[in-house]
Amino acid sequence: MEEEVKQKYIKSGKVIQKARKKAGELAEPGKSYRELANEIETLIRNEGLEPAFPVNLSANEEAAHYSPGTDTERVVSEDEVLKIDIGAHCDGYIADTALTVNPSGKYKEMIETNREVLEKALEFIEPGKTVGELGTYIQNQIPDQYNVVRNLTGHYLGHYTQHAGVSIPNNRNASTHVFEKGDAVAIEPFLTTGSGKIKEGKTGNIYLEKGGNVRGRAERKLLKQINSFNGLPFSPRWFDSFSGRDKMALKKLVQSGAVKSYPVLREVEKGLVTQAEHTVLIGVDDGENVVTTRSE
Repeated sequence: MEEEVKQKYIKSGKVIQKARKKAGELAEPGKSYRELANEIETLIRNEGLEPAFPVNLSANEEAAHYSPGTDTERVVSEDEVLKIDIGAHCDGYIADTALTVNPSGKYKEMIETNREVLEKALEFIEPGKTVGELGTYIQNQIPDQYNVVRNLTGHYLGHYTQHAGVSIPNNRNASTHVFEKGDAVAIEPFLTTGSGKIKEGKTGNIYLEKGGNVRGRAERKLLKQINSFNGLPFSPRWFDSFSGRDKMALKKLVQSGAVKSYPVLREVEKGLVTQAEHTVLIGVDDGENVVTTRSE
């Protein structure tokens, strides 16, 4: 990894550390999801970077891919288990992190267990280890009262690419892919009180440009704005305005395949889901890992 690239990853991580801290402070009962997401994303922009994807706010059995829309009225409740997944990028080099909050403290033990599993995984990973070895190690750290979510994984990070080809399961797997010095990866174990399997639900207000021919004038106009996100996921909240015509144009872009809509991912047995995530640059500091999103 070139030093300039390394420093851009680290810069993204430092901003995300601030956003992560702010998110934990803001996520109190009665807080609007829309305000929470907007304030976290505004902090990232005020630091001179851009969000790498819309802030995910997925509660209880929702595991991922819910972000508030332009008119969402949902608010944080005292007992909910809320996953806050945050990303920022510096010239396309991404820091990706997630924390789980539960205002009442009822599920503190589960959340702490998830954090500990992540920390152990970050200590285990190093150049020469395989994806399969890491998955087995992570699964062995999980207490019997919880299951790991099997069909949600960590992932490699690339330039303007949040999921860069190689998935990193949190359970036993046969992958012989070897981690190498300079790899940028997001490690994110999910725990659940359910079966450990996720299914797709309704649209979660997160979109991604896929390309293709677009005919309608309104669709072409909206797509021009979408191009500014450089192929990263986006939210309708990010547009300067989002009228009824724009909403219809986005719907047509999804129907045509020019834009992908992400569905909310839910645990099949409606089990509670927690998440913990950090971004790590493997072996880049004299052979040691740099966890860009963790405050030391």
